[in-house]
Amino acid sequence: MLRLCQRLPFRRLFSSDAAKNPNLHRTKDQRDLTNMDLIEERIRINNAGVKNREIIINGQRQQWAYRSELVGRHGLDKNHRNTWMAYLIIILIGFGAFVTVKSQVVMGRRQEMDAREALRKELQLSGDDRKKIAIVN
Repeated sequence: MLRLCQRLPFRRLFSSDAAKNPNLHRTKDQRDLTNMDLIEERIRINNAGVKNREIIINGQRQQWAYRSELVGRHGLDKNHRNTWMAYLIIILIGFGAFVTVKSQVVMGRRQEMDAREALRKELQLSGDDRKKIAIVN
């Protein structure tokens, strides 16, 4: 398998290749290249904007780009962002409705309990007689 891959006649050319960039070529009077020089050049290339990547297969030049670059450049993720925002809004509205209904149920039960307790105090009930009082609507 390795031999088969080595026989394939294609070569990758990147725009950040040292052979293409004259800034990375040093003469005898200039200092040697360091890793920091390479990192700075990579940062400059990344900040330049559009990346030109190309590959040569059987003598034919083909330009290509990463999917994330195309998505970002053409704004193809906006529909997905809107969909997730809609889900978020639906979830927040549902949670808010649940909290409102649950708090109304709890408050209603508390009011019913207070009404029963007031009736028990008014009738001065004690012991088992207290348990017989209930408000039926």
